[in-house]
Amino acid sequence: HGRRRQHEREPTADEKVQAQQRVERYCALSTQVAELKAANTYTVEALSLTKQLLEQNTELHSVWNYRRQIFMHLDSWQDMDARQQALERELAFLLEIITKNIKSYWMWNHRVWALGALPRPEWQRELGLVAKLLALDARNYHGWNYRRFVVAHLRAAREDAGAVDEQEFAFTTEQITRDCANHAAWHNRSKLLPAILAQRGEPQAVLQAETDLILNAIYTDPDDQNAWLYYDWLLDIQTSDTDRVRLLRGKVAAIRELLELEEDGKWPLVELVGAFAELDKLQPGAVTDAEKGEALETLRRLKSIDPLHIGRYTDMLRTLGGRWGTLAT
Repeated sequence: HGRRRQHEREPTADEKVQAQQRVERYCALSTQVAELKAANTYTVEALSLTKQLLEQNTELHSVWNYRRQIFMHLDSWQDMDARQQALERELAFLLEIITKNIKSYWMWNHRVWALGALPRPEWQRELGLVAKLLALDARNYHGWNYRRFVVAHLRAAREDAGAVDEQEFAFTTEQITRDCANHAAWHNRSKLLPAILAQRGEPQAVLQAETDLILNAIYTDPDDQNAWLYYDWLLDIQTSDTDRVRLLRGKVAAIRELLELEEDGKWPLVELVGAFAELDKLQPGAVTDAEKGEALETLRRLKSIDPLHIGRYTDMLRTLGGRWGTLAT
């Protein structure tokens, strides 16, 4: 992701010996845990050994499963206060190691389990923690998926569920404003928008604000696909063709304005053709002959601008030319 590869120096003889010793200790610990698991050993000592192993390798899903089994077999599991304390410590342990490998499926899965088993979870605190984790890797979809899990429980626990949605909607705005290429933030926004539209009761004002956000992202980076995808999704959720046509006309106007600044931008040109084609399907006759000619000429330009996809543009020329009764090559 734009980061220069770091070339590591050759390790010294002492460093090689130390590395070999670490490997041997790791293998011995791994074997010991596997034997305990095979023997169905559910003790505090076994729990400690799994922790030591997972600190070294977070990708051992079978060890995470074994660790959960140990917790549930301990006598203290039936004592709610003792369980609360044990799982609070587990959450702290996870927070400590999750920063070492924030993309680990198994750690996020284990954290979901721990929160679900906690007698008295503090969802608001957890929301603050996941925000800090996302600050380390804002596009991490594990973190965003976990955030949706936390928000769902927070919404269920509070009477003002709408306020939770508004808070989360504002969070996505903040993340997109910071990085318009954050696909995870756009996706989360798409999950929230239907509820926001229903709550605010001013759909046109909301849609205008969304369009402004999209256009700001497009002007920032016209070749990033995230804002274009969200624009298409926004069109798809409209309940009337009139609203779709209005949004498409706004999209055409915005693209034309953008092309005045960057006339050979691939994605604006592709989206312009798509907008004309969609307008024609929604409202026959809405696309003028001049606009049809503009769409076909744009496809011819794209064949030279983006030769890797020349077959696609040739096919689109034939399809639209056939629909509009124009010879297109």
